Amino acid sequence: MTKPVLFGASGMEKHYAATHALKGVDMEVREGEIVGLVGENGAGKSTLLKIIIGAEPPTSGNMTMHGAPYSPRDPMDASAHGVGMVFQEQSLIVSLTVGQNIFFGHEREFSRLGVIDWRKLYKAAQEVLAEVDITNIPPRKLVSDLNFATRQMIEVAKVINVTKSRDGQKCLILLDEPTSVLNEEETRNLFKQMRKIAARGHGVVFISHRLDEVLEVTDRIYVYKDGESAGSFDTREAHEAKLYEMMVGRSTSTEYYQLDKQTEPRDEVLLEVDDLGLSGVFKHVSFSLRRGEILGICGVIGSGKEDICEVICGDESPTSGTISLKSERVEFSSPANALKHGVLMIPKERLAEGVVRTASVEDNIALSNLDALSVSGFVFAAKVRRQAEDWIKRMRIKTSGARERLIQLSGGNQQKVIFSRALASECDVLILNHPTRGVDVGAKEEIYSTIREMVAGGKAVILLGDTLDECIGMSNRVLVMKDGLVTGDFPAPSGSKPSQVDVVSVMM
Repeated sequence: MTKPVLFGASGMEKHYAATHALKGVDMEVREGEIVGLVGENGAGKSTLLKIIIGAEPPTSGNMTMHGAPYSPRDPMDASAHGVGMVFQEQSLIVSLTVGQNIFFGHEREFSRLGVIDWRKLYKAAQEVLAEVDITNIPPRKLVSDLNFATRQMIEVAKVINVTKSRDGQKCLILLDEPTSVLNEEETRNLFKQMRKIAARGHGVVFISHRLDEVLEVTDRIYVYKDGESAGSFDTREAHEAKLYEMMVGRSTSTEYYQLDKQTEPRDEVLLEVDDLGLSGVFKHVSFSLRRGEILGICGVIGSGKEDICEVICGDESPTSGTISLKSERVEFSSPANALKHGVLMIPKERLAEGVVRTASVEDNIALSNLDALSVSGFVFAAKVRRQAEDWIKRMRIKTSGARERLIQLSGGNQQKVIFSRALASECDVLILNHPTRGVDVGAKEEIYSTIREMVAGGKAVILLGDTLDECIGMSNRVLVMKDGLVTGDFPAPSGSKPSQVDVVSVMM
């Protein structure tokens, strides 16, 4: 028996100045269904979700909810109709507590004569968290004291709470890249919650660039390309190669990680870490990084891999051990100081820390190599423009031009700008912290190819891969960490990569 249609959209159009983001898109979500949306960056996925939640008005088109016309004025109005969303860029207010964020805009439920019953609110927040199997986060804790992944789970709990607040009314939950900052355990829990929501008869729309996730958790899939629908089908009829070809218009590369371009590192050691330690986090870490080498560091969250990179780039000061750059011992006081010495890291929270979102594309790309663009202290606009146009073309950044403000780009294209900035820098050592997170499969191949060219040109890379397969596939050598210690060191030449089983055996 076919389930009733919960939400429908037909002929959806959206224009942003010269950009035609949506071109007559149709979509429907049935009760009790999880629908996946896939497509390259700029394909229109996030734009459609923003229209559904009321964050953006459509240029034209019609929507229905529960069979009635639906055109929300804003997200609060959408919530009143039973629609909630976890945005790609988090929307929590970090100066408020977890409980205050969960019920932000709904405080009236806990107030009497204008006075909020905080005890009642926090008790209700605890119940909301428990409903999604989050029992280790006090609802009175400030969001600013939580890490990025934990904040994402709070976002999910806040939105899922929409499904509990209406008697008999089926709701629609929109999830835009919710797993991009979650570890495997957190992702498993999210999928569990999504299935629970669907089992209650509610609808879920799920966007992810990880095709294996979409294939695992959804019932139906819509594929978008260049703002148009490229097709839809039941998930049981899909596989990664089919999705890939529909998304990018070509079949997947047989050498996804560009193994034919993997080169042998040179003899020159650029970076050496000797018995490095950070009290309570990691200790006794030693390795060398040669010119033309990609060193992958693997480990679960809390293994110490990201903390090592923060120490190397000057974000943290080590409590023991030494760092040497080109055989000279160095102590970086800050990331800016490390940059002057030729070491640059793309941060994990790059949209919050790695860019100036109100500045133009060209200015963001130029941030880390202003010296190369200047003469006698003066930065030449023509050089900044030419550099940006080159990277826009190389990275296939979807933008109306180099002068467009970064905030006007899609989340994935913003990330491409950040990556372009790192590659355009004059640094010898680049630390790439999940460089393909949130980037579509077509762009990933381009990034892999660019990294190969960069390394062949003499740069060295420390890579924290988005997946274990990526880390192994891209690296010349793989370092494995567990509980703050190095537990494995695997050579990874192009013809003899270590197996995931071997790496996981010393990682878990």
